[in-house]
Parts: sequence; structure tokens; C-alpha cells
Amino acid sequence: MIGVASTLANVVLFYLLNLTMNAQVANALSLIITTIFNTAANRRFTFGVRSRGGAARAQLQGLVLWLIMWAATALALFLLLRASPDASHTAQSVVQLVGNVVATVIRFVMLRRWFAPQRTVAAQE
Repeated sequence: MIGVASTLANVVLFYLLNLTMNAQVANALSLIITTIFNTAANRRFTFGVRSRGGAARAQLQGLVLWLIMWAATALALFLLLRASPDASHTAQSVVQLVGNVVATVIRFVMLRRWFAPQRTVAAQE
């Protein structure tokens, strides 16, 4: 649910920001804002981490994930605008959404590895 909500918030925020600024800047800003909230929400609700300990580390890991998401969505937008310089805001939002969905899957897998409770060697055997 957090991933879906973050993705929807991101595309809406991107669309609104893109009305007043360059698509790449709007993309970066919308991703920064939603990644901060996504990382904190996943840490707390999905993976059950309640303490503040490690929160800075989690946000640093979120930054790594943001770079992956930014690269995927920035490349998608670059290719769209190269192929169609006059692409509508809606078309740009759809392309940004597709890049975001792909990157969200990657983000969830990485968050799961970082925040899931560590199993002991005995439990794995």
C-alpha cells in the first residue's frame, strides 16, 4: 500500500510541478519528497522498525534508492522529450509513472533486504 500511495503521490506531484518548471527538475523534486516519506513509512509500517535508531542510515539508504529511481525516470523523460520535444504534461507524467513503477519494484526489494529482520544462521538451515 505504501508503494502504491507513494507512486500515486509522486505522479501527482510531478504533474503539478511540471506545470511550472522543467520536467527533469519536477521529476527530481517529486522523487525527493516522496522518497523521504516512503522510506520512513516502509521502515515503520512494512518492516516494523519502531525505534529512531538507524533512521539516518535508513534515509541514506533511501538516497541510494532515490538515485536509482531518479536515473530510471530521468532517462525515460529524456528519451520521450528527445523523441517528442512538445510532449504534453500528461504524456510526460505517464512516462515518469512507468519509470517510477519499475524503480519502485527495485526500491521495495532493496528495502526488504535492508530492513527485514535478520535471520540467524541456525534459522536458515
